Amino acid sequence: MSSDNPFGEAMDEAAEDKQQEERREPSDFDLEPHYDALNAGVKDHTVGVSVSEEMHQFWRELQDTEDIDVDAAQSIRNHLENLAHRHPDVFERAMRKLEIDREM
Repeated sequence: MSSDNPFGEAMDEAAEDKQQEERREPSDFDLEPHYDALNAGVKDHTVGVSVSEEMHQFWRELQDTEDIDVDAAQSIRNHLENLAHRHPDVFERAMRKLEIDREM
């Protein structure tokens, strides 16, 4: 289903996301140190993303082109960080699980 007003739909979605954040019950779990650690420090884990042959070739060309200053991997990390802020309940659940795993 396509829309006659994609900008309006995006604005409505953003408003709904904000309302969901405002309705979220406060938690005693401190997420700030986890938010701070998202995009910092050693990058020693990988996230695999399946892509088409065309996208893979484009990715390789982006990496090989010296006259374009883009770090596609950092762009993906930034996007995941933004998603963590947009979906704090899911992020909190993940960080709680991470802390449990670290205790073991």
